[in-house]
Amino acid sequence: HQEMDDNFAQLANLLEDFNVTGSITASDDITAFSDERIKENISEITNALETVYSIRGVSYTRTDTGKDSLGVLAQEVEAVIPQLVIENKEGIKTVNYNGIVGLLLAAVKELSEEIKKLKE
Repeated sequence: HQEMDDNFAQLANLLEDFNVTGSITASDDITAFSDERIKENISEITNALETVYSIRGVSYTRTDTGKDSLGVLAQEVEAVIPQLVIENKEGIKTVNYNGIVGLLLAAVKELSEEIKKLKE
């Protein structure tokens, strides 16, 4: 397994973009770089609740696969948080859903503060 892991690591380092047609299933976690040491200009998200209200959670059917799913619309996300949207070579927009997690955490905290104030 180690030789295969080393080969995969070398291959992964060569790839700038990794596109897959179809589903990806992992037998372990899928993670993204989030280490504080590789970040700068760090600030807390403000007006998160207002931003969340600008984005609809939608159910939809994919026109290319016919598969039903849930998610967001890239164009709506791009209108309020453009750094979370990337357009691929074919002109299709993709969303960094991991980035939305930070927004949702901040929105939950804002709601919690509002609830505390209402209870007082």
